[in-house]
Amino acid sequence: MAQKYPLFSLETVDSTQAELKRKLSVTGTLAPFTTVAAKSQTTGRGRGVSVWHDEPGKCALFSVYVPWIPKLKNSFLVNQWVCHSLRSILPGSIAFKWPNDLMVGDRKLGGMLIENHWSGGDIKSSIIGIGLNVFKPDRLLKRAISLEELGFDIDPDSVIKEVLHCFESQIVTAQNHVLLHRRYEDMLWGREAFKSYRLADGAVIQAKVSEIDPLGRLILEDESGKVRSYDIDAVKWMDPYQNS
Repeated sequence: MAQKYPLFSLETVDSTQAELKRKLSVTGTLAPFTTVAAKSQTTGRGRGVSVWHDEPGKCALFSVYVPWIPKLKNSFLVNQWVCHSLRSILPGSIAFKWPNDLMVGDRKLGGMLIENHWSGGDIKSSIIGIGLNVFKPDRLLKRAISLEELGFDIDPDSVIKEVLHCFESQIVTAQNHVLLHRRYEDMLWGREAFKSYRLADGAVIQAKVSEIDPLGRLILEDESGKVRSYDIDAVKWMDPYQNS
């Protein structure tokens, strides 16, 4: 069967996100679900300056161009839609850690990087970068977990095709804000127990996730019951595996 979506498969690239943006800058537009995938990235990144670490052939590394018709009103809707879509193909043990990680307990399965393109105050399209650990890495990374370790018998190329098919089938749900909010809340990580968070001023608090507000800010409840919302750069979970 012919490939349904424009799919550019590369051995190595600086980042799939950057390559897809280069293609978009040349043409001004791309066919829906145009995808760049690679077996390895040399400068793949997460949010901010964090780097995605991969071993060639072990991960599904790809970026997808998604146009929105009609346009979306805010960026948090894109995050909710991606989580809702992935939930339909990933096991229930996987939770979404705000703002961009897929987790199984305290171990990371993958992450996403979303870059939105605005027009007239609304989002006309997004480039959605996704990295998923498919096979167990040769290096022992205590903070990572793979689909293989979760019992999945699947290869990176098949993962990418599954996600693309999922995105296409779920595109109509992007306007169903009630559904997206409910599904996002259902898979939100960090609600079950108090964890350590470092605030922008260096203070460390014990808190658990309450919810995400309509603006996409994290709402934490501390041990005294006090509830407060935080922007993306105002708080960070203290990963117990970070120095492992």
